Amino acid sequence: MSKELMDMLKKSLDANEFVKYNHIVMDDIELDGATAHIDIVPETLNVLGVVHGGAHFTLADTCAGYTARADGRQYVTQQSNYYFLKGTKSGRITAKGHVIKRTRKFCIIDVDVTDEAGKLISRGTFDYYCISE
Repeated sequence: MSKELMDMLKKSLDANEFVKYNHIVMDDIELDGATAHIDIVPETLNVLGVVHGGAHFTLADTCAGYTARADGRQYVTQQSNYYFLKGTKSGRITAKGHVIKRTRKFCIIDVDVTDEAGKLISRGTFDYYCISE
């Protein structure tokens, strides 16, 4: 990835208060995929003491969004399907996104979220619409 693109994405991450507020860390961004994680803190847990579904989804959507943006264009989430498979209470959850299809106007990305043992705990497909050329 070009230095200019990495700088642009880093600036976006540094300015993204939502990402910071939700404790999301982007580990890697490439044209065909990205990786991000959340270290579980009390704010990410629901009343049952497991990671809130919104934390899963937010992590996956953020990972997918930066994957889409790796081509240097701007995107918005158009649609998603998400499956919660297993709860977790502590440690780290990691999202890995992979581009399924990229065209001039859209990008479709699958994201798997795993626990520290590498077990799949949630999964989603995200459709992004390109708002810039």
